[in-house]
Amino acid sequence: MTNERYDRNIRFFGREGQERLAAATVAVVGIGGLGTHVVQQLALLGIGRIFLIDHEELDDTNRNRYVGVRHDDPVPGTSKVTIGVRVVSEANPAVDVVPIPKEMRSPEAFAAIRTSDYVFGCLDHDGPRLILTELCSAYSRPYFDLASDISADGSTYGGRAVATWDGGGCLMCYGELDSRALQLYFAGGQREDHAAIYGVPLEELDETGPSVVSINGVVASLGVTEFMLVVAGVKDAPRRLTTYRANMGIVTLPPVNAPPDCYYCSGLRGKGDAAGVDRYLPQEVQAS
Repeated sequence: MTNERYDRNIRFFGREGQERLAAATVAVVGIGGLGTHVVQQLALLGIGRIFLIDHEELDDTNRNRYVGVRHDDPVPGTSKVTIGVRVVSEANPAVDVVPIPKEMRSPEAFAAIRTSDYVFGCLDHDGPRLILTELCSAYSRPYFDLASDISADGSTYGGRAVATWDGGGCLMCYGELDSRALQLYFAGGQREDHAAIYGVPLEELDETGPSVVSINGVVASLGVTEFMLVVAGVKDAPRRLTTYRANMGIVTLPPVNAPPDCYYCSGLRGKGDAAGVDRYLPQEVQAS
């Protein structure tokens, strides 16, 4: 680590803070519109090791907002973790970057998350968010969950960053998870039946919608800033919930009240393997 490269960081939070960042291992789950921003900022901060977890490939509709995507990246044929590795290596080759081109519900991804010091979730679906909440709670890993959102009519837009830090609150008890979305996700093969019965288009069940680079950049920066301030020792704990209301031009800090008996952030906290989070892995993996 050179003083020159991190001089402006060190002027803010000191050399000891920079050393804490360099000693940290961070897992980023979802290397997309939010995730590529997060990965770039972590690399520039000088994080020691970054795990990149995503099984998907680049799509042409991603080109409007992914950091590190080139105009000639082939579609199909370019994995999202490859883009993430490129972002890290071009920004800061001193960072150890480990690509994991697997689904979040895989032994490789679970192992990386368990061995990380901190976890960022940059996902499109509430189902994986809940699984990450359980996994990070069970193994006492600080979890930063980021989400951006634009309404279908474009009248409201923005996002939020949630920090599940020490068992004192999580996405579930803050009301940041949609029960209907969770039901559909965990229904698995019943999605088509649900669409047929209720007349809900499958594309709506996939939660696709408008997304732009600038809003993603702000939301990613809000989450990474909270992470940086705590890890570098500027403050003791992150803000639990930060909301960006881009259509109003404001950032708010809504009050959060975590019930003391929340199953996810209190009941599972620190239970490790006894929490049984491996039940989310594919059955063939559990049986092996």
